[in-house]
Amino acid sequence: MAISYTRVTWYSQIVAIILFVLVWYVGFSVGRYWVSPARMGTDAPLTGVVNAAVFRCDIPASGFISSVFYSDRVSLTLSTGRRITLPHALSADGARYANADESFVFWNKGNTAFVNENGTTTWDGCVTK
Repeated sequence: MAISYTRVTWYSQIVAIILFVLVWYVGFSVGRYWVSPARMGTDAPLTGVVNAAVFRCDIPASGFISSVFYSDRVSLTLSTGRRITLPHALSADGARYANADESFVFWNKGNTAFVNENGTTTWDGCVTK
């Protein structure tokens, strides 16, 4: 039996369909891995995301805050590796997120942000573009 590479047969069609489904499935699986919450630096699920931003900060030098905004909370990943999720808090101007005892407060207005910990501003001059 000689193999002909230019003739379409029923088994070549089946092989093509199997390869198409397999390539699609592998691509879908790899895509889900690359956008998984653990890989993106947040423990919260990605459903309900309103916005996301990375703020580059002057203090600490070369620091950054990666943020994922939800309707009722924000998930932060600091460049030091620290992760925290804060509920939305009352604010007269801008968006304010704080834990229950307000020992950690994240403020955001427009493209700027800062973090206040125990009454001291620890992350300042943070800007996103």
